[in-house]
Amino acid sequence: MPLSRGTGRSDPKPKLSDPYLLVKAYQEPTVCPSCGLVFHKKRWLRDEHILSEVSDVAQKHKCPACRKIDDHYVMGQVIVSGNFFLTIKDEMVNLIHNQEKKESFRNPLARIMSLKFEQNNLVVETTTDNLAVMIGKAIQRSYNGELNINFSNNKIARVDWSRNLEPSKVKRNK
Repeated sequence: MPLSRGTGRSDPKPKLSDPYLLVKAYQEPTVCPSCGLVFHKKRWLRDEHILSEVSDVAQKHKCPACRKIDDHYVMGQVIVSGNFFLTIKDEMVNLIHNQEKKESFRNPLARIMSLKFEQNNLVVETTTDNLAVMIGKAIQRSYNGELNINFSNNKIARVDWSRNLEPSKVKRNK
């Protein structure tokens, strides 16, 4: 008996949602008192023109990014390690902040929550998984090394990048 076509289709995977992006919680216009983003046409925007027009009549509620920062709800984590990183700390931090600026044009809710040095690692926590992935890929493009990107069931991205130099070539940048 021949196999029938079209019966092997699987159900679509459930879409993982971000509990901080509930649209029903905000009425238009709404302004975030912490960062100045405006909720307009069902999107959070960084627009000074709209902000000046609606600031008198707008409701004041924190945007999802500011709420995530307040609650320390991390969606992405980048861990930079290896002795190569120790030689270029300042340059690496500049690259990370440049990626944040670049992504904020596309998504103003993508932010760095924290950037801290722990032991000989740099740990960056972000409000979106996509920003963490972008930072990891930018570091990989610029400095090579080893990049690993993993997602948990909760859509949290863990990005690990490392590169080591021979011990004789390591100069520590303090």
